Formats: sequence, structure tokens, C-alpha cells
Amino acid sequence: MLYPNFLIIGMERSGTLWTSATLNEHPDIASFPNLPFKADGDERRVGEMHFFNTLASLESNTEGKFTRPLEDYLTKYGKVFADLVPLARTLPKGEFYQVMVRRYSDFCDKQRGRKKIVGESTPAYVFHLDFIDSFYPNIKKICSTRDPKDKITSWHFSLLGRGRKTEREVTEAFAMEYLQSRIVKEYQALLLYDKPVYCITYERMSREPHQTVRGLLEYLEVEATDETIDSMVKNASFEEMTRRHSKGLDTRKSGEENRLDSLRKGIAGDWKNYVNEDLAEKIDTIAMPFREKVFEKYDVEI
Repeated sequence: MLYPNFLIIGMERSGTLWTSATLNEHPDIASFPNLPFKADGDERRVGEMHFFNTLASLESNTEGKFTRPLEDYLTKYGKVFADLVPLARTLPKGEFYQVMVRRYSDFCDKQRGRKKIVGESTPAYVFHLDFIDSFYPNIKKICSTRDPKDKITSWHFSLLGRGRKTEREVTEAFAMEYLQSRIVKEYQALLLYDKPVYCITYERMSREPHQTVRGLLEYLEVEATDETIDSMVKNASFEEMTRRHSKGLDTRKSGEENRLDSLRKGIAGDWKNYVNEDLAEKIDTIAMPFREKVFEKYDVEI
């Protein structure tokens, strides 16, 4: 059997890690990553694999689809595929893909452990849905969406935390660039796809976590008792994830950004503290028509 059983395909800065961590707390589901990745030698911490968007770099017409070079596997992602990379020069592309898929499947099976099903989360997969289906026909796909203004705010803090941005203000130039280069393209990718995707919203996950989790479990066809869901929601909370991630040494309050890692509590509507009303209106004018079409197409519960 090929693994994984499901994929969390996106969107970026929309709670994909939270969704994965929540599902991983189910007794029958392994989902990774479930904590921010650290290259600290702890094999239990597995980052996003970027499998399909890396393979897709060998395809044509992938401009703007956030592919990653195959050579990344020589040094990154725990070198899971490092020994296979040279085969790209000697094997026909189709054969090389199959070798890579077998290794990816074996790796996912290892992450599954004794649980019944396993899933992997990489937000860039939203741009490669048909490509994914060429290897895993009809694999279950989960997509977490979020208010574009909060996504922009989250991306702003992510870059600040990694030292890639120094401006404390969310400027119009920054917001529009991320909106056009990433957010709009994510919506367009979902609108172009012609098969099912189970979409949730970050806002509903924040407001009604039990109902949202129940829907996810029903989609994945696993047990969804009240007791199980209560445990999942509690153990995947920001506070619990922070405690596990920092071993109890993190004292951040809601909304604070730790420059040393990528775990930040995103509060729905937090954009109001960083995005002015004029810019918010400009963002909505561009993004909301796409968002509404996606919500209608995939019957998203708001």
C-alpha cells in the first residue's frame, strides 16, 4: 500500500501546522509535521517534506507554483532522498518518479507507526493537485483557509521572526506583493482543480474547534467520539504545543512573536492591530471575490 492516506495541501499561513497537530492527536491518525521543525537531531521532529512541489520542479510549466530544486534533498529534509537524487540523471523520468514515490511512501509508513492512517502537510501542494493525483489518485486532501488580511499579517511576523524583514509595519507594498504572488494564486489553483478537497477555515477552527475537528474525522472516516475530540483539541492547543516545543520555557502571551522559532498564536482578526482600514479594503477588493468562489465551490462552512 502507498502512504500517505491524506495530504494537508495548504494554504500557507492558514493553520496547516495546527490542523496537522490536531489530527496527530487522534489515536488512529499520524500526521506530520506536528511541531515546528528543528534541525536538532531529534528524529521525532519531521518538517514539511515538500515532496510533490520538489518533484514538480522536473516538469515544464511550473513557473509561479513554488517548486523547490531536487538538489535540496542532498542536504535537507533529513537526507531521506539524498541517495536517490543522482538517479534523476540516469533513469527515465517516469521510473525516477516511481523510485521517489516508493521512498516517500516508506517514509510516511515509518511516521505512521502503529496508527491506522498517516498524512503529511506541505502548504505548497495546493499548486500541484493534478500532479499529486498522477501518483495518488483520489487521495484525500484537506485545505485550511484563512482571512487574507490575517495571512498577510502572519507572513509579516514570520519574516520578522526569521530576520528576513526589519520593518515593523505591514506596508501596502508588502501586503500587495504577498497577496498577488501567493494568496490569489492559491485560490486560483483550487478553482482550477476539478476533484474534491475538504476545506476548513482558520476562523471556524478557532471559534468552533470541536465541530471542525468532527468534520475532519468524518471526512477521514475514523472514530469521532466526543471524548476523542476533546482530547485532540486540548492537546493541540497553542499553549500545549508551545509547552512541548519549548519544554516549558516559553512565556509568550497571545499574539507575541518569538524571534527564535516559528510558533506563534494567530488570533482571528489580529490583522486589525497591524493593517490600516484603507489597506484592508484594498486587500478585500482583490481577494474576496476569489475566496467567495472557493467557498461556494467546496461548500466551505464559515
